[in-house]
Amino acid sequence: MNVVDRAKNILITPNTEWPVADKEQANVATILTSYVLPMLSIGVVAMFIGQGLIGQSLPFGGSTASVKAGLLGALLFVITSVIMVFILAAIIDVLAPSFSSEKNWGKSFQMAAYSLTASYIGAIFYLFPALYILVILCSLYCIYALYTGIPAMKKTTADKQVAYLAVIILITIVAMILLGLIQTEIMKAINKPKMPNFNNFLR
Repeated sequence: MNVVDRAKNILITPNTEWPVADKEQANVATILTSYVLPMLSIGVVAMFIGQGLIGQSLPFGGSTASVKAGLLGALLFVITSVIMVFILAAIIDVLAPSFSSEKNWGKSFQMAAYSLTASYIGAIFYLFPALYILVILCSLYCIYALYTGIPAMKKTTADKQVAYLAVIILITIVAMILLGLIQTEIMKAINKPKMPNFNNFLR
């Protein structure tokens, strides 16, 4: 599997790429190490630069940027992203029987890993904290990729594809919100600016 070709095809021609992926051996470890992690490297670099070197300007001067925050941000990005892939795969697989679809963990993981391609690439906008909204906008394209993958990967009939997709999205959004809150709180704790000790001025 060529990572660049797979990513390009999932983004541009997902309808023809999913049948190709469906014929491949669905090995979770291989997909994780040969596709997911390499794609996540985009966000890792962007997060480190954005949090570690650029940061956000503070009202009274200074910045939240620090190497420590950059390293932690990059680490949290990888951890939460990998967790999200597994969560999405689990949601897809668990719901499959309810929509007369094929329950197959390997195929579900393939579908989750590849459908998130747009969010992997969109993570480049983590370079600039002010552009974080663009990460979300890029991630919205994942919905289309997911929709086009349902019939090819899960063998879902046409009359149940939309409902299947809707439930997947609903549960995934809840999971993303929870992971996002946890990540945000950790980053806030690390990036919290140190306030001057006014007691020193009173002495």
